[in-house]
Amino acid sequence: MENERLPVACSLGQADLAGRADRWRALAGRALARVSPTPRGLLLVFGTGPGVTDELAALAALERDCCAFATWSVRADGSEITLEISGDGDEAVTAIQSMFAALG
Repeated sequence: MENERLPVACSLGQADLAGRADRWRALAGRALARVSPTPRGLLLVFGTGPGVTDELAALAALERDCCAFATWSVRADGSEITLEISGDGDEAVTAIQSMFAALG
């Protein structure tokens, strides 16, 4: 049986999408240190601070539900928290990189 890729799409409606974008912008404004494209997607590095780890973990969990075509991995490393988002194929990588273009 072949492994089929999930469609590159977000399942959120416009109102939910706007609310989610607001949460990402608020977190980025507080703690985003850098955004780097990767061959399979994007790496977002956040500084630690009150509530940053919890909010990043919550947002990544929400994104796993609505954008299941991508892999969302959060890891803490000392004074930084990293979110790595990756996908398979050019369409997925382009979608991932464009999702967070306004934050970088």
